[in-house]
Amino acid sequence: MRRTNQAGAVSVDSKTLHDPLWGLDSGFSSAIGLVAITATGVLLTALGLAVSLGLAQVQTQLLADTAALTTVDTMIGAIAGYPCENAELIAGRIGAILVECRIVGHGAQIELSQSVGLFEIFGWAEARP
Repeated sequence: MRRTNQAGAVSVDSKTLHDPLWGLDSGFSSAIGLVAITATGVLLTALGLAVSLGLAQVQTQLLADTAALTTVDTMIGAIAGYPCENAELIAGRIGAILVECRIVGHGAQIELSQSVGLFEIFGWAEARP
């Protein structure tokens, strides 16, 4: 309830702030706080997953590039062994799988895959001497 004193100042009765219509004492702010914390947690988890997948994609692509260069180096005799087997050894360093190794003329095409959680990430590279 609002009251005006003789000086013209407005005062508010303390019961007005605790009126059930305001809902301030019913725990509503706790529910809003819990929703805000949960939403923040979900967003941070999604951001972390996106960063993790992005880094895994970069790692897989760099590994595919390295495997392709190793394959070509093996073909020209700079590295001992068989071209596609060396590419498979390189892929196995981080747990990736050599999906395809093709010798095309004097070059090589490599495709790798790597599992990250529920996702499958691919890297593809081509190298020529």
